[in-house]
Amino acid sequence: MLRTRLIGALARYLAQPVTRYSLATDADPLSLSVLHHGDVLLTDGNTRVAALVKRITRSTWSHVSIYVGPLEKGPDPLCIVEADIAAGVRPVRLSELKGLHVRVLRPTGLDEKDRSRLAEWVVSRIGGEYDLAHAWALARKLLRLPARLPPRSTLAESATRFICSSLVAHAFALIGTPILPVHRYLTPGDFESAPLFEVVNPTDNRSSR
Repeated sequence: MLRTRLIGALARYLAQPVTRYSLATDADPLSLSVLHHGDVLLTDGNTRVAALVKRITRSTWSHVSIYVGPLEKGPDPLCIVEADIAAGVRPVRLSELKGLHVRVLRPTGLDEKDRSRLAEWVVSRIGGEYDLAHAWALARKLLRLPARLPPRSTLAESATRFICSSLVAHAFALIGTPILPVHRYLTPGDFESAPLFEVVNPTDNRSSR
């Protein structure tokens, strides 16, 4: 019980913002009109854990999420699903990316049926837990410290524990388009270089283009 509380407190601490971007281009809710189901969103983040991820992975990007389409009515609906270190798998609004640099990656070669399958499965994972053990083991591996990743898991539609990159990678693998042969080793920066994706907004980090 004490261990669970300590882990929860650590997760909440790491999720706290450490800086605010004054020069970043805001994400625009109007860009909902040009986003497609299955689009992958990379963000650089402004939290303690984001700073750690960028340092460890030596990447601009600290977080990855996926656009699933509006989950409710309104001008700024819940429409993105992510695995958050403190909140687990949850839906968020595009406006919550305000002030962050955002890069949109669009999977190529997928038809509308595949995109819908991606979105439906990711939405079905809402409420799942953040996999802190996986995150810790992956960090140790990237730092070349002795580490053992959790036992190899088979792809399963019923999986419930994820880090941000494994949630998105698991979804793509389930529809037969794996991003890497072993999705457990993916980091947010790996998505940008993956041949499966094309960059929608390469010049200004604005998700409305």
